[in-house]
Amino acid sequence: MFFQQKFRLLSFLISVIFLGLIFNIYNLQIINREDAIESVNIQTLDTFYIASPRGEIYDTNNNKLASSSLEPHLFINLRKINDKNISKYEQYIKYNFTDLEDTFISDLFKSKNLMVKVANITELSFDERQSLSSLDAFEIFDFPVRKYEYDNIASHIIGYLGEPSLEDIKSFPLAAYSNIVGKNGLERYYQKDLAGNPTQIIFQGSEIKEIVNGSPGKDIISSLDIDLQIVATESLLQGMQLANERFESSNKIQKGAVVVLDIRTNEVLSLVSLPDYNPNNFVDGISNREFNELNITGAFNNYPIQGQYPPGSVFKVVAYWLAEQENLYPEGLSSRNGKIDCEGSLVFGFNDGSQQVYNDWKEEGHGRVNLSSSIKESCNVYFWDIALKIWRDYEGTSSESILQEYAKSLGFGELTNIDLPYEASGVVPDRNLFEDWAVSQPERVRAEGWLGGDLMNLIIGQGAITTTPIQVANAYRTLISGKLSKPYINLDQQDNKELLLEVNETFINFLLQDLNSVTNEGGTAHASFSILGNNVKDVGGKTGTAQNSGDKNNTSWFVGIDSISNPRYVIATVVEEGGSGSAIAAPVTRRIIQSLRGVNPTPVKFGEITE
Repeated sequence: MFFQQKFRLLSFLISVIFLGLIFNIYNLQIINREDAIESVNIQTLDTFYIASPRGEIYDTNNNKLASSSLEPHLFINLRKINDKNISKYEQYIKYNFTDLEDTFISDLFKSKNLMVKVANITELSFDERQSLSSLDAFEIFDFPVRKYEYDNIASHIIGYLGEPSLEDIKSFPLAAYSNIVGKNGLERYYQKDLAGNPTQIIFQGSEIKEIVNGSPGKDIISSLDIDLQIVATESLLQGMQLANERFESSNKIQKGAVVVLDIRTNEVLSLVSLPDYNPNNFVDGISNREFNELNITGAFNNYPIQGQYPPGSVFKVVAYWLAEQENLYPEGLSSRNGKIDCEGSLVFGFNDGSQQVYNDWKEEGHGRVNLSSSIKESCNVYFWDIALKIWRDYEGTSSESILQEYAKSLGFGELTNIDLPYEASGVVPDRNLFEDWAVSQPERVRAEGWLGGDLMNLIIGQGAITTTPIQVANAYRTLISGKLSKPYINLDQQDNKELLLEVNETFINFLLQDLNSVTNEGGTAHASFSILGNNVKDVGGKTGTAQNSGDKNNTSWFVGIDSISNPRYVIATVVEEGGSGSAIAAPVTRRIIQSLRGVNPTPVKFGEITE
């Protein structure tokens, strides 16, 4: 009996304890559930980031190119949006995202992100501001507004801003927070410096708990001369218009480039790319339609560093330097003074007994020419003779690519590493490259691979070779200064190392004299430069006319030197399908040189077609 009573008591105590446990579990899980959730919410902190004012960009004369100012902007606090009031705010999302569909807007609200920027308050009407005052999900914060002082001028140097893509965020993680990133030009290359640190808006639930101010970005002083940039842009536009009028082409010429380098420092004073765009149009965002329209025209391509063209005869300075360094002249000649007879063509024989006739641009020939006059008159035959000698003497040896090696030592086929994004490297073809293409891109090469004719094309800047205007300008600067270095725009450069070339003062003087002959009597660019009068005696340059495949007109090239006695600037100009270098690119460059010499630039006039 005693044991039965004891067992009953024990069972009762266990039951009480069990019921107590159930009650506590119920209390925790049911009764206090809402309190627990609220407690967690109170402890949850989220951060929203707002971009700080970007660093400003100046030209070399302290003219402001890009500036930032803080202006009040309207934001929607998405934490305060629910199914009951969502309809009140959808229209304001559409105010900013005009291309977005309603489904996206609904998804945006349901995502319960933190904030969405709607509009610059200064752009809202009084009535719009009044209608917003009653909506408590709106917040007002200062947001940096970028302004580009010269609109389209120098747009490819400066760049523009936009919302970051996934690839942008990989490169610049902080851009994901501030939701703004440099898309091109200096804005992109120096994104980390210009952006600074964003302001942090710290939320506790749907309310703002704290604001931690960021820091502005670093200013950039560039080498750009905005006044020269304006002249260079005007000159290139005049040249394009002139070419379009002259050729009456159904496909109007719209693309071209100008590069101006300081020979002493390799600073970029001007870099023009056409067509261009107005970066101010991107400040508040543009529609997909507007973006695509610009993209189709090629407006986003930075042609001075991305345009890859056959250089034509401006490439002949490579063979010029090779001949002088290696004492490698046409067969039978031992110095630069030795002459050949140019009858307007050269016959090249192949191993199988077949022959190829190469015709000079001047059908009747140039007569007796040496190294100097072959530059002055741009005689192809003289340089073909050098190529023929290389092929006969070096084929199948380690020196077969001697011309290519000289080209690469001047920077052809390599990035210049200018401080701008998306630079192209161009191509210097040789036997190995053709073998690679035979596997990877068989449509680009013939079954026989690299032949002597390819070397003949290369030495006059034709065939498979492509180069950028910045590479051409840098190559001429390198030969004149005797130093290879990277061109740059940001004046705060600490690592611009120079590589000395094996050129002496005698060679440089010969080169300058021969370039001077191009713009003077009998030279291919004389018609375009004679307007300078006596000043023509102290300028120089080299014409180039590069053939294009299909029915496209030739690409027009000219590289100019502002002064032979005291060379300070090199100017490279290219006009896609502009025709002869002497007719279009040369007078464009002449106008820029006038500005550099402090002379009021006269309009671009069609030059005599010589080469």
